[in-house]
Amino acid sequence: MDFKKAFDTVPHRRLLGKISDYEIKGKVLEMELIKFFLIYRKQRVVGNGSFSRWVKVLRGIPQGSVLGPVLFVLFINDLPDSVKSNIHLFADDTKIFRKVVSRNDQNRLQQDLN
Repeated sequence: MDFKKAFDTVPHRRLLGKISDYEIKGKVLEMELIKFFLIYRKQRVVGNGSFSRWVKVLRGIPQGSVLGPVLFVLFINDLPDSVKSNIHLFADDTKIFRKVVSRNDQNRLQQDLN
């Protein structure tokens, strides 16, 4: 599975909660750098020379930044705890696999993929 599009769907509040659960502390969080990086972004679109109104961005991790991949890994790092199949994580790529010798194995793999 390739999580490239998943960068756009990460809910900010849940990510900040996970960072808090990891007990990451220090100047980065004291200055709320990560919070500003995520929560205070706005976007608008342009069509036929007209601009839409600014709207808060509620989900997603900015791609192309140094911090983006780190935040994404923090977000998905607990994924292996919720699947029964074998799993390997690397950046925004995830491999889930298991030996399928029965219908039950097939169903379990499908549940993990879902």
